[in-house]
Amino acid sequence: MAELLMGGCTTSSDHLYVHPRPRLVDAEIRAARDIGFRFHATRGSMTRSVEDGGLPPRSVTQTEDEVLADSERLIGAYHDPGPGALVRVALAPCSPFSVTRSLMTATAELAERHDVRLHTHLAEDHDEDTYCLETYGCRPVEYFEETGWMSDRSWVAHCIYPNDAELRRLAAAGVGVAHCPSSNMLIGGGTARVREMRELGLPVGIGCDGSASTDHASLWMETRAALLLGRYRGGPGAMTARDALDIATRGSARCLGRDDELGHLRPGACADLVVWDLHEVALAGALSDPVEAWLRCGPARAWTTVVGGRILVDRGEPRLPGLVEALRVHGAVARAMQGRST
Repeated sequence: MAELLMGGCTTSSDHLYVHPRPRLVDAEIRAARDIGFRFHATRGSMTRSVEDGGLPPRSVTQTEDEVLADSERLIGAYHDPGPGALVRVALAPCSPFSVTRSLMTATAELAERHDVRLHTHLAEDHDEDTYCLETYGCRPVEYFEETGWMSDRSWVAHCIYPNDAELRRLAAAGVGVAHCPSSNMLIGGGTARVREMRELGLPVGIGCDGSASTDHASLWMETRAALLLGRYRGGPGAMTARDALDIATRGSARCLGRDDELGHLRPGACADLVVWDLHEVALAGALSDPVEAWLRCGPARAWTTVVGGRILVDRGEPRLPGLVEALRVHGAVARAMQGRST
């Protein structure tokens, strides 16, 4: 969360779907509250292990009853539906190939009952097409629709391989897409058709993904990557810096269902603000468009990050009293894990 703040992010979600021990989502929410970060915690899940025809090992799967009970608990304990909320809860089975059909359906029904959002991975690679056809007799987007997820309370990660008709159905339903350009490029598995999605009206936001595939949490870096990848894929007219900025701000807010109060600066919106610092050497000669300069003449860092009216990054440094100790503990845990793996 500190790294996200330093990269210009004031609001984030986390798709936590590996639960080797209980109440890990609670720990994330406590950290967000301690910091003052605006956080959408997602209760992820995996129920279908390798032995059941899925992909994850049994050690990281749970039963459907465990998942649904904990989802209910988290919503009751933490979800704040009010304006300006710092903590909200969404429900997020990992993917079509890691949970059962019954859990996908029950999760959609639970979200409808409590009016919370839904998140999952969708259409990320061709193997997913094969799996869904063999297991469910349909393609991933069709399965997504059959299980009750095709609605404007859903946003999905990646969404690289829907066909044209599926894209139109997703757009008509108002499903959002988290575009993860750096992760897509590092893994080498394709990337979302962002230009076409936006032309159809899909909400498209930015995802930094996680340390397993990007090793950074800078919204600025990810937004610049979206600009470059969009132009590489579609030509010079396919993406401008202002398009990328819109995706990172208003598009991301739409994915979270909060475009009335996040992603823009105007009366009535949340008091979230980032002031950027670019060195005068980098900006030399950049006179025509400050937004183009901001993304094209980098690197840039967040000089000041404000969330809910509180300054959390000042002069490029996080104002988080517990950060030094957290980094010490984090380093010790990382070294211990490295030692076990070698």
